[in-house]
Amino acid sequence: MNTQSVIDVLRLPALMLVLSLFIAACGGSSSGGDQPAPTPTTGTVALLFTDKPTDEFSAIKLDVVEAILIGGEGHQTLFNDVKSIDLLDLTNFNEPVVFGDVKVGTYTKLRLVIDNLELVPKNGGASIFPALPANGKIDLLEPDGFAVLPGRTLLVEVDMDANKSIKITGAGKSGKYNFRPVVKVNFMDGGLPDKLARIEGVVDSLPADPAGSLRVCDVDIADNCVNVSTDGGTSFFDNMGLGTDFGSVLVNEHVVVIGRYVVDGQDISLGALVVEIGGNAEQVKGNVVSEPLDNQFLMLLDDDTDAVVELQPGTKYFDIDGELTADAIMLGTDLEVEGVRPTKTDPADPDLIRAALIFVEAEDDEQLSGKIIEPLDTSTRSFGLTAEGGGDTCVRVNTDADILLVDEAASEVTTGTIEDLALDQNVDLFGITATDSCFDANEVIVEIVAAAP
Repeated sequence: MNTQSVIDVLRLPALMLVLSLFIAACGGSSSGGDQPAPTPTTGTVALLFTDKPTDEFSAIKLDVVEAILIGGEGHQTLFNDVKSIDLLDLTNFNEPVVFGDVKVGTYTKLRLVIDNLELVPKNGGASIFPALPANGKIDLLEPDGFAVLPGRTLLVEVDMDANKSIKITGAGKSGKYNFRPVVKVNFMDGGLPDKLARIEGVVDSLPADPAGSLRVCDVDIADNCVNVSTDGGTSFFDNMGLGTDFGSVLVNEHVVVIGRYVVDGQDISLGALVVEIGGNAEQVKGNVVSEPLDNQFLMLLDDDTDAVVELQPGTKYFDIDGELTADAIMLGTDLEVEGVRPTKTDPADPDLIRAALIFVEAEDDEQLSGKIIEPLDTSTRSFGLTAEGGGDTCVRVNTDADILLVDEAASEVTTGTIEDLALDQNVDLFGITATDSCFDANEVIVEIVAAAP
């Protein structure tokens, strides 16, 4: 099963402020008005975090303490602070960690430094604190490089994928949890993330132009803000989870905004699909155990409690491919529900969750691990595999599959190609078993050992 930089909080530097300062410093026209403006020397980088689900933990918490771009322009620091994240809140959303400007140029590495990794088991056991490799440093290498262009914004989505990063070694009570740097990065110049964005903060202002806009700032650092736009398709909900309108949005009000990034020239804002007012919105996951009737259905939550989910006229419905309708809610479906749990008048009443947004979870990939054997044919993107549990099988690597070369000792992850696969490599595969019994992989994680310097 598969869902919080600006709650507890990922602080979101004010992109609009950065851009305005940037334009003032690097743009503008000459006093004569007939000479072209000088070419900007900086570009903006937006660092977003997301994750994949895990069935074993109820929370995976960590601090992001540094983010650095490394390349021809040397070391360019994007962020140096403490951002606390629960990765399991990011299953179906991304959260911005920082918007910052750096020198124009081509870079080949994004270095992250993380700290205080905490695994909270679903069974209620004590938290687990795995050691981090390389003192928390994770280097994400892009051999072909990625460009920061003048006056442009580069979106960088970092997928921590905790389900693949946390491995158990040993057996029984002696099992030990290890963290390995299985982190995927997607550099998007001119593109936008597939996942919805979710930010939480305080309304700093309600600009008159454009109408229906608000500026949302981090609860701890007032100048970490993002501009949000709304329109006729935006759903608004009050602190009881009931539908309302933009007129209920007030300065200094705590809000959650879910939406998509909007690019207008050099500017980026968040186009809101949902605005939840009041600061008491939450996310729950579970399985539908009754057919929807009269805009309600029963859901068995992941913590083995149950709750009645109440649909509102403005409730939004999504899956990994985009927007849906209420017809997607069917018996047995796994869901993540974003909404408000109003206080019960009678403690004996079942919990009620008024839904602002419902995300239909995708089916989990199968996992297969083992060693690459003959036949290995890069032209057909196929190889043999001796599985860890014994037996051989055939593997096909999809053309759009992600191939990650993971050097655990150096804590480096390199984006690979099919030509990087070799006999006797240990690999973890994620995908499905086809009807011909071959395994179709949409992700390949290769354990590599870098040559000594």
